[in-house]
Amino acid sequence: MRAVAVGQAELKLFWRNRTALFNSIVMPLLIAPALMAADADGVPLVIGLIGFVLLMAVYYNLVTTFVARREELVLKRLRVGELTDPEILLGAALPSVVVALGQMALFAVIVGVVSGIALPTHPWFLMLGVVGGMIVFVLLAAASSAYTRTVEMAQVTSLPILVACLLGSGVFFPLSLVPDGVAAVLRLLPLSPVLELLRAGWGGGSVVQPMIVLAVWIGVGIYAVRRWFRWDPRR
Repeated sequence: MRAVAVGQAELKLFWRNRTALFNSIVMPLLIAPALMAADADGVPLVIGLIGFVLLMAVYYNLVTTFVARREELVLKRLRVGELTDPEILLGAALPSVVVALGQMALFAVIVGVVSGIALPTHPWFLMLGVVGGMIVFVLLAAASSAYTRTVEMAQVTSLPILVACLLGSGVFFPLSLVPDGVAAVLRLLPLSPVLELLRAGWGGGSVVQPMIVLAVWIGVGIYAVRRWFRWDPRR
């Protein structure tokens, strides 16, 4: 409940932040034509939009949020009170997570109605991919904020993960189109197991490898946050 209270305060700030609103609401709408131009339709379009929402509405927005709250001494003041460290981070992440989940559901419904795609045959894989992806990119955002000095620098520090995941995780094209050796490496990117689990939600198939990769990224994220996350301003 304490984390929810922090999240409610963050949500008010979120709606006042035009950049966050643009990244969360407008950017996925702009990327949809690019996905359709890459022959993504129906299920691939939904999966691509979900992946893009994870990157922009969750990862990028939270990098800027964590940095802004750190530099404004908000994180330091919250840490002095009764809130635990996980509660502070969860509270700060809640608005982005809630908005992202709403967008995912909305896009799935719209594309489903327009394209007439069937309901997922294995919805538990889809849920696992979405929840696991949320956890991974919240953790990666917190870890990325450690080496981001200012909100403006987030555009630079977040770029490697954004570009690698957008171009290498199969958002615009399936990894089956690239050589097997390259595809094996690209499947280790943080977004790749999420998209594979989403595809398994509709088409089935083996999910052992993506679940292992996703679990490893969660472990890496937890370690990175505990080891490097900064609560004090970098001045």
